Amino acid sequence: MLRDMLKPLIVSAGLLMALPALAQSATAITGLRAEIKSDDSEAITFLGNAPLNPHKTFVLSDPYRVVVDVDRIEAARLALPKNYAGGLVKAARFGQFNPTTSRIVLDLTAPATVTQGEAVGTSFVLTITPATISGGARKINAKPLIVIDAGHGGQDPGALGLHKTYEKEVTLNYARYLRQALLKTGRYRVALTRDDDRFILLPDRVAIARKLKADLFISLHADSNPRAEAQGLSIYTLSETASDDEAAALAEHENKSDIIPGIDLNTTDADVASILIDLTQRETMNKSALLADAVVDSLHGKITRLPRPHRFAGFRVLKAPDIPSVLIEIGFLSNVTDERLLLSPEYRTLVIGSIVKGIDRFRAGE
Repeated sequence: MLRDMLKPLIVSAGLLMALPALAQSATAITGLRAEIKSDDSEAITFLGNAPLNPHKTFVLSDPYRVVVDVDRIEAARLALPKNYAGGLVKAARFGQFNPTTSRIVLDLTAPATVTQGEAVGTSFVLTITPATISGGARKINAKPLIVIDAGHGGQDPGALGLHKTYEKEVTLNYARYLRQALLKTGRYRVALTRDDDRFILLPDRVAIARKLKADLFISLHADSNPRAEAQGLSIYTLSETASDDEAAALAEHENKSDIIPGIDLNTTDADVASILIDLTQRETMNKSALLADAVVDSLHGKITRLPRPHRFAGFRVLKAPDIPSVLIEIGFLSNVTDERLLLSPEYRTLVIGSIVKGIDRFRAGE
């Protein structure tokens, strides 16, 4: 009988003893890891003390952000790692969406795509990838949009280095790192004409930039040169008559990549249209020249450059009448020293940093 009287007390004591354990076992996010992958995607890992059960992931614009809904959790530590050097995620937030759902929001610096969270034990991983632009889009904020064009691609490999280095691979590598460096500043939006090994017609590269209403267009190349001793970086802006025979030959080579289509102005007054195009293009050419000069002035002292590094040619990709455009020959794969430098991460860092600095200088002078 005494045992029966004590049984409720024993059960109650057991519950009281369990309460701290129950409180401690409430689901929580205990930390956040961030990692930049070799393909420029970013893996964001949420660490939990129990399965977090994400059930909805989507992206929003104006401003750009990723939203993740999970089963209700009691707490979240969402501070970005101090050593995180990514360009996409700039902040993380947490709140209760409704009684059964918690919401995680990642603020982004640029448009991106995201995969549904993948559960790994008591954690889950989001893979966030910079959006590759292949069509039109409207401007969403005041940050200038820079379109980076990685030369060649697909069945058009471009130049072949002395050690079997393909130009199309070098330009894509530099384009991705330039995108990352520009986004990291927080001052620009960035799109690539290609983010994989695909062939794009020259006029289509320009068309992409124009549809996006780009503020700047930068085409990256690493061609060959008939003179094996030719070495160094150079920057080209548009001129209907090349500045020298070497530039003319290089422009002719590039323009043979595809057939240049005609231009339909859809106007009843061809004379007026011609005058407007001429005025617009002259202003654009002047701005392009200022951009090229700003990059040249910003080149690191260890970067080799051609004599008279700012040159002029009739490259097809420079012919957008309303977008300041430059073509940067980051080096010549026909030169053994340039080929070695172009494959060096240290040299790439110097080149990318100089281009970003030049763009900053150009924008400050506008």
